[in-house]
Amino acid sequence: MNRFGMQIRCGAGLMLLPTLVFCSCSSYIAKNAARSFQARDGVVSVTVFPVHVVKGGTREHDVELARHVAEFLRAENLADPTLDPTVIEIPVHWRIDQSKMAQESALAFAAKVKEQGIQTDYALLGEILCVPDESLVVGVHYFLADREGLLASGGLTNSHWEEFHDVKPVDRRGGGEVLTRMIKRIWLDR
Repeated sequence: MNRFGMQIRCGAGLMLLPTLVFCSCSSYIAKNAARSFQARDGVVSVTVFPVHVVKGGTREHDVELARHVAEFLRAENLADPTLDPTVIEIPVHWRIDQSKMAQESALAFAAKVKEQGIQTDYALLGEILCVPDESLVVGVHYFLADREGLLASGGLTNSHWEEFHDVKPVDRRGGGEVLTRMIKRIWLDR
């Protein structure tokens, strides 16, 4: 157990993940891309990829959660989403520092977007961190990259954030609810 009373078993080893406060304007966000996204006029088009559910040392790709995110974006008039079932492969690297973990995933996602190319204005990937048996969600991230693979927005939540307190996520569905609430909060805060 760490000083926050949280432990995560990852493979054969024990990984500790403290609940850290994280600013949505992370160092991996490209300033020009962020300014363009924040200054958007009207609804932008977004490719939504399968949500990553990280459980211990494995990563699952959930198309149904991505469909939920896409439907949410459309219903809230936050974006014109296109669901793309293509799996974005990113290695799992548990870190003591959750923001470092998010940064590594964000940069890997941005590189894949640049390599793959998209037809929409942006590409979106959600990431839900769970304990191996998926009985507890410990963190939720999202990454938004433009067509050039520049990160325009991103966010991280954990037990310090209001979304977690409101939802109390214990599985990927709860993590998906946290994800949509976080996206709405950050995208509307311009």
